[in-house]
Amino acid sequence: MLPSRLRCWWFALLTIGSSKAIYSLAESHHDYVLSRGLLEKWRTKTKNGVTLFDRLPRNVERSYTPPQVIEHRGFPVEVHHVTTEDGYILELHRIPSRTPRKVVFLQHGVLQSSGTWLVNPSSRSLAFLLAELSYDVWLGNFRGNRYSRKHTTLTPDEAEFWKFSWDEIGNYDIPSMMNYILTETGQSKLSYIGHSLGCGVFFIAMLKHPELNARIEIMVALAPLSSFAYITTDFFRVWAPFTDRIEDALKLIGVHGWLDSEGFGDRFFELVCEQTYIQAQSCRNWFRSVVGPSENLDPAMIPLFNVNFLRGTSVSVIAQFAQNYNAGNVFQAYDFGRRGNLLRYGSVKPLEYDLAKITAPVYVFSGGSDHLVTPLDVDWLLSKLKNLNGSNRISDYSHLDFVWGIDVKEKLYEKVIALLPPP
Repeated sequence: MLPSRLRCWWFALLTIGSSKAIYSLAESHHDYVLSRGLLEKWRTKTKNGVTLFDRLPRNVERSYTPPQVIEHRGFPVEVHHVTTEDGYILELHRIPSRTPRKVVFLQHGVLQSSGTWLVNPSSRSLAFLLAELSYDVWLGNFRGNRYSRKHTTLTPDEAEFWKFSWDEIGNYDIPSMMNYILTETGQSKLSYIGHSLGCGVFFIAMLKHPELNARIEIMVALAPLSSFAYITTDFFRVWAPFTDRIEDALKLIGVHGWLDSEGFGDRFFELVCEQTYIQAQSCRNWFRSVVGPSENLDPAMIPLFNVNFLRGTSVSVIAQFAQNYNAGNVFQAYDFGRRGNLLRYGSVKPLEYDLAKITAPVYVFSGGSDHLVTPLDVDWLLSKLKNLNGSNRISDYSHLDFVWGIDVKEKLYEKVIALLPPP
C-alpha cells in the first residue's frame, strides 16, 4: 500500500487533472490560439534577457527553513513555541527589534506557512520591510503545517491529530499565539496582518474570545476569507458539490492531513516547474488558473513559490471551503451533518459567525482579479463588519499578488504600513 502522504498526492493530482479534462474540450480553440502565441514568445527574449528555454537560476533559499531565510537575509531571528489549550505545539518565528517596539503579527493563509512572507526579495517582503522600520515582527504558523506539527499527546500518524478545521485554528491557535506574543514582549496591544484564511480565523478568534478585540491596534486584512459563495476557480466549483464523498473517501484510505509537498511533492515540482523558464511560465499559469489572472508573479521566483505553497493542513480545513461555497452567502463553522450539528451546535445547521460583533478595527485590501476571494464575497464581508476603518480594492490584483507580487511594495505595502501605529 502506498504511504499516506503519497496516496494523498496522487489523489490530489488526479483530482486536478480530471477537473481540467472536464473543461479542456470547451477551450480547445482558445488553447490553440494561446499555443500559437507561445510559439512566438519562444523566439523572443524574456524581460530578464534570457530565452524561455534557458535554465532557471538556482536559489539557495529553496531548501531553507523560514528562520534560515531570515538569517540569510541578514536579520536577527528567534524561534518560539506555544502550546494551545488542546495540546498543539505551534512554532512562531520572530524578527526582533533592538529595543521594545510595537508588535506586528503576520498570519499566513491556507496551505502555507510563515515562509510565505519571506519569499519575495527583502526590498518587497512585508516582514523585512517592517523589520527595517524597527517593528517587532512575529510570523505565525497554523496547526498541521510543516512547522506546527507537534502535540503534547498525539502524533501526525494518528487520525485524531488531524481532527481540526478553521474553527479550532480560530478558537485555539490565534488566541494562543496572540497571548504568548503580548506576554513575551510586554506590549498591551499588537497589529495583526492576515492573508486569506489568516483573516478568516482572526474573525473567528475575535468572536470566540471577544476580550481580544481590545488588544488589537489595527487588523489589516489582505484578500480576506469570509463568505466563499462566489469563487470562480473552475476545478473547485466542479468538485465542491461532492465534498462530503471526497472527504469520506480520503479518510477511508487513511488520509487525514494532506497537501504537504515535502518529499515526493517537492521533487515533483522541481522536476516539472524549475528546470527552464518555459517550465516556470507553465507553472505560473497553473497558479493563475487557481487564484486569478496576474502578470505580477515573477517566473524566476517559481522555485520559492513552490516550496512555500503546499505546507500541509487537514482534510477538514479544505472541506470547510467547499462547505462554505455550497452554503452561499454565509461565514459558517464546520458542517458535521444534521446529527453531528445537533450534537455540536444544537441545530441541524452549522453555527453562523456574526461578523457584526467584531469590535477590533479592520481595514480591508482586496483584489479585483481574485478568483478565490472574489470582489462579491469581499463586498458581503464589508457589509457585515461594523468597525470597518476602510477598504481598498486593487483592480488588477489576484490572490497571491498580496504576498508575492512584483509591485506589491508600491501598490500595497506602503499603504499597509501607513495604517500601523509608529514603531
